[in-house]
Amino acid sequence: MTGSTVKVSEDAMSDNATTDEGTGIEPTQAEIDAWVAKERERRQAWLNGPSAEEREAYAQRLRQRRLADTFDEGEAMLADSVRRGMRLGREGQLAAEGAAALLYRYSRRTFAELVRAGREWEEETSLPRRRRRVSMDDEGT
Repeated sequence: MTGSTVKVSEDAMSDNATTDEGTGIEPTQAEIDAWVAKERERRQAWLNGPSAEEREAYAQRLRQRRLADTFDEGEAMLADSVRRGMRLGREGQLAAEGAAALLYRYSRRTFAELVRAGREWEEETSLPRRRRRVSMDDEGT
């Protein structure tokens, strides 16, 4: 790259010369006046507030946003309920399978023990049987 020179076209040189000489760094008074007029219009429009069309468009956007938020919340609640239902259903299935496995494993011995315990409980808690009166001597013979 040493020894290379940059060649610039004559058009580019003449453009730079005219812009440097003609415009300068500062804006002209006409440009300043135009900017001031535009800024006054912008500020006055801001003070006047939105037009009826702008208000209607904003209200429509707001309604749509609220409606979308409502559906998002509903979908989240629905997804949470489904997830919870699936988990509880699975836990219920596991509990039933565990109970069936325990009953099968201890079925014969446990069933006999349960029947014996039930009979003992009935004997302990049932009312005493009614006693019939039995005569001492044979009245009928």
